[in-house]
Amino acid sequence: MNYRYILIASLLLTSSLGMAQQAPKQPVTDSWSNVPPARDDRYTNPKSPLYSGPNGWYNFGEVRAQVNNDAKTPYAYKGGFQVIQGLLTSFTSDRLYVLQLDFGVDNPPPGTYQLASKGNAAQKQVRVSFGDVSGQKIKEWTGEKGTVDVSQVNKFLHVKCRNLLLQPTGPNNTDAFKAPMALGFEGAVVPE
Repeated sequence: MNYRYILIASLLLTSSLGMAQQAPKQPVTDSWSNVPPARDDRYTNPKSPLYSGPNGWYNFGEVRAQVNNDAKTPYAYKGGFQVIQGLLTSFTSDRLYVLQLDFGVDNPPPGTYQLASKGNAAQKQVRVSFGDVSGQKIKEWTGEKGTVDVSQVNKFLHVKCRNLLLQPTGPNNTDAFKAPMALGFEGAVVPE
């Protein structure tokens, strides 16, 4: 009978130790390819003529930016991505944050573009600016260093950039907003 109690006690001890030593959870990796699946196949089927890009953007994009100030002010949103007056433009629904990419043409050819003060598709140059008009004040940053990749998937332009360096240029870039910004973007748009 003593063996029975010893066996039960050892089983309980082993199972409780096994539960206490569970493997730690893996950290969630940050992904730009996080577009939820659609009801139709336009986001997920690369053979579909409606397919937008490698991760499902469809006249939609995501901005992730951070001002290099003491507060590390973040700007992050998913919003519309359209060609507006010749500029590829990403914006929030209330249009308080606006990212503009000026290639000098509505439909830039695929390639890697260097940041410049003026867009010129023939010379592979793009002007990038980010504006914040919240609080009835214009704060703007303009690209200084980095590259923007443009690829074409079916009828969509897939635009992607990471860690662009933008400098403050707006009239209300004062105090905490008079600091550079690091900006990343990914999205796809049907050029007009």
